[in-house]
Amino acid sequence: MKLNYTPQARMDLRELYDYIALHLNNPTAAQSIVSQLLKSAERLADQKNLGFSVAEKTGRKTDVRCLLSGNYGVFYKQIEGEIVVVRFLDLRTDYMRILLQ
Repeated sequence: MKLNYTPQARMDLRELYDYIALHLNNPTAAQSIVSQLLKSAERLADQKNLGFSVAEKTGRKTDVRCLLSGNYGVFYKQIEGEIVVVRFLDLRTDYMRILLQ
């Protein structure tokens, strides 16, 4: 399956990288985390139903799924024969509020 990223997902990666590299002064860790998130997302092209259903977890109607990757979630959905990554969110935050707002 084809894999695409929304502009928001791309922004999430940039912000995550910048925060860790610049604010925490650890560019090596920033690159490692971003690379791991992208590698996790790439797995979705071959295994489209990895992770859990956000609807089942929250009881809210949504077609978004979440693949866990370390402390982060790769949030995605299937749209017309392709996988679209909609967000990369830190699971140590109120990520469901951010995702479902």
